[in-house]
Amino acid sequence: MARRPSVPLRPASATDDRVVVRVRDQVNHALAGHGGGHYISPPQKRADALILVALLLGRPPHPDGDGIEPSRWSCPLAGGQRTVTLDPVGDQPAAERNGR
Repeated sequence: MARRPSVPLRPASATDDRVVVRVRDQVNHALAGHGGGHYISPPQKRADALILVALLLGRPPHPDGDGIEPSRWSCPLAGGQRTVTLDPVGDQPAAERNGR
C-alpha cells in the first residue's frame, strides 16, 4: 500500500496574508465641530489594502511608509491630519493594546 503524505496539523490560515487598514483622522474640534474619527477595514489581501490606502491618501503610498514605520502613512486634511496603517490580521496597534 502506498503511504499517504503527511498532513500538517495546523493548515495555513486563509488570513495569514491578509491585513486590515486602520485610519485615524485627527482634526481641530473648533474648526470641524468634532475631534476626528477612525475606521478599521475588514481583512483583505495586501494588494487590495494598498489600493484603499491610495484612495484614503489621495496619492499612491510610498512602499516604505512615511519613514517612521514601514506600513504607516499620513497626509494633511482640512483642519488636521489623517494617519493610515496596515496591520496583519489579529495584530493590534500598541495604543489599542494599552487601552488608549
